[in-house]
Amino acid sequence: MSTSAGILLLLLGCVVAALAVVALALRRRALLSARRDAGLATVAKRIDDAVASLRPPSARVEHVSAPPRGPAPLVGEALPGRAALVDAVASGVAVARADGARLTAALVRVSGAEHVEKLAGDVREVAGVTAYAVGPDSVALVLPGVGRADALGLLARVEARCASTGMAVELEPGEEATELVCRLLGSSTGA
Repeated sequence: MSTSAGILLLLLGCVVAALAVVALALRRRALLSARRDAGLATVAKRIDDAVASLRPPSARVEHVSAPPRGPAPLVGEALPGRAALVDAVASGVAVARADGARLTAALVRVSGAEHVEKLAGDVREVAGVTAYAVGPDSVALVLPGVGRADALGLLARVEARCASTGMAVELEPGEEATELVCRLLGSSTGA
């Protein structure tokens, strides 16, 4: 056998192997496409079934009482609210990230016959920061440059002055301001 015939056989073998690989890839792509199409068909059927099970709304009109006249009273009218809290946390997050500093947000709930305005005053005196009304019996505070342990110490001093309970959450790496506020206010339901 001559070398040119051997080279031709080798090239022919490579071409056959390449064609086999291409055929295998095309078959795999076709199988994946068929599997995807079957999954989409299943989802489409489930959506169709869900839409078919919907009934039009009834024409029955229920009596709805009119809302009371005038605006609802605000919690702690002299205190900034949740929107101001989110703004303050956003500013604190920006500063903490720029300076590489810590940031903690705390929630204090008044207990017993105490009033939220007295609690806000005690928070201002002890911590030296603004209190934000976040509920009828709760205020939140933003503590820039303070870790969770130091924030809990401040809360203990507030609790000593005013019948209240508190909790604190510290900014985690990569966390956004709204996430910190949600974690603070969301965890208050279990506290």
